[in-house]
Formats: sequence, structure tokens, C-alpha cells
Amino acid sequence: MIDSENMSSLAARLRDNLSFDWNFQPAAEGFSDWKDRTRNKVRQALGVGRIAPASASVVTEWAEDGCRAQELELGFSNGETTRAYLLRPDTNGATPAALLLHDHGSFFSIGKEKMIRRSGEVSEIAADTDRWAAKLYGGRHVGNELARRGYTVLCADALGWGSRKGNGYEAQQALAANLMQFGVSYASVILLEDLEAMAWLRALAGVDGSRVASFGYSLGGSRAWQAAALSDDASACVAGGWMGTLQGLMQPGNNQLRGQSAFSMLHPPIAGKIDYPHFAGLAAPKPALIFSGAEDRHFPVPAALAAQEQLHAIWAAADAERCLETRLWPGAAHAFPVDQQDHAMDWLDRVM
Repeated sequence: MIDSENMSSLAARLRDNLSFDWNFQPAAEGFSDWKDRTRNKVRQALGVGRIAPASASVVTEWAEDGCRAQELELGFSNGETTRAYLLRPDTNGATPAALLLHDHGSFFSIGKEKMIRRSGEVSEIAADTDRWAAKLYGGRHVGNELARRGYTVLCADALGWGSRKGNGYEAQQALAANLMQFGVSYASVILLEDLEAMAWLRALAGVDGSRVASFGYSLGGSRAWQAAALSDDASACVAGGWMGTLQGLMQPGNNQLRGQSAFSMLHPPIAGKIDYPHFAGLAAPKPALIFSGAEDRHFPVPAALAAQEQLHAIWAAADAERCLETRLWPGAAHAFPVDQQDHAMDWLDRVM
């Protein structure tokens, strides 16, 4: 039987009878043992067991609001290349750094440009950049603001966006299906490249390798907590607009039931084995800020609150609950406005 949401009765039964054998069970074992064992299992299942830094070559350079800026070509171990923007404060001292992870938004013409505004950008891309910043980010370009605050900032195009844009919304499932022919998930490609970009950023001369954060919103938020969970190079995480329990998200009207964009976030090898807050919990005891809006239709309040409760239990078991902040912003929809950005950046300044 198939319902109006294109959800089969079989999928509904699987959803309602989840056991998540890899979830943290404090009565069964201590946090450290669980983390070591489970992190290794997740990394191996997703094909990210060994992470080498991406390679990088400079395409062009420019000055940006008191910062030095570069367009880079990054090369990954899977043979893929992408374009990235790097902003560096004009200082001789070592700086903290942020790997910025752009959103999905069903808007593919730009990726890195969603987060970083480049002076002298070609007019068509500049128009898309400004329009997207106005729609999701309160008119601010998050990467530029972080650089003004003293962070070295890297943002790269994920597969399907910007310099790697494909054929739009309807083509996402074909992209995912073509990779599945070879046992590779679309989401795992994005994750591997994020981890290798993080490793490159941490090793960059002029970056304080002990102060490198993953930072993103929406799909970028999901990418941020995954990177913090699996990367030894990430020391903190800001993840907005993507957290809930699987059962709570697989409800009528949610994107989890629609296919398309969901493929960029789904990891079949670990599906049903570990729930989202427990995957994110592999980042503990690192400082993490994880939040969403109370009016975010993609992440309903019950699903968000249930996940936040589980996150706090995991950080508490790691003796680090003080390092975790979760928020449900009153009246906020699926957007990352300036007041939330300021809160996130102030929080990051404190923990870094």
C-alpha cells in the first residue's frame, strides 16, 4: 500500500519499529567505548576511514574588505575537483578558521557564493548571490562576516552546485542513482570531500590548527555536525537548521519523504543503525551549537526537541554538557537571519 506521501506501508512499519543498534546506550557501556567503536564503524561504512588533505592550487587572487582572498581549485582523493573561495584576515598571526558548508535550497547555480561575496563577481552570479543572501541569511554573507571577525574561511562547491552544478532539481535523483550503481551514496561523496577540505584547512600555514570549526546552515548544518563527528581536524561545530530524530522527520509533509533533495543527506550503509542525534553525538565532547527555528516546517518542534534531549544526554555522558548549546528560536522559520548569526559567531568566539 502507498499513501498520499508516496510512503509505502512497509516504510511506515520500518519507521515505527526502529531499534538503532549503534545508538548510545548508557546502561550498556561508557561513552568513550561507544564513541571509539561506533565512530570507526560509521567511518568504515561510509568509506571515509582514512582522510587525506585535499590538494589545492590558486586560480586567482583579490582583496576583499581588508582580507586577502583566493579562488582555489581543490582536488580530492576520489578524483573530483571543485572550486572554492578562501578569505584570510590581513594579519601575520595565526588565526582560527571555519570550514563553511553551504545549504541546499534547491538552488544550484551557486554554492560557495551562497556564503562568500566576492568583489568583482560576474553580474549573473552576483545577482544570485545577493538574492540568496536576502532570502536565507538576512542579506549578510556569512563568510565575509567571519573573515571580518578574524577567521580564515574556506567554502567549496559541493557536487551539484556552483562550478559543479548539474541539471537542476529533477536531476538529483538521477545523480544519486548513477552513483548507487557502484555502491556509492551521493551524501557520502559530499561528506568525504568536506572532511578532506577540513584537513587541508587545518594544515594551512597561518591557521591555528587547534581552532578550526565546521559551520553551516540547512544542508550545511547537517554537513557541519557530520564533519565534527568524524573529523579529528574539527575542534568545534556550528550547525543550524538540520537536526531531528528520523522517526520524527519521516512524517507527512516532510522533505524526508520526497526524495530529490533527501538524497544529498541520506547514508544507506548506516540507515536504521544510528539516529541523527547519535551520529552528531560522535562529536562530543567538542563544543557544539546546534539549533533550529520553532516555525521551521522541515524540522517540527517535537522532532527537534527529542533530538536535542538526546544530544544533551550524550554530551553529559561525555562529561561535557557545558560544551553543548542547543536552541529552538521562537517564531523562526527555515532561515538564518543576522541575529542568529551574531549569536552563533559570538558563541564561536567564546569557545575558540
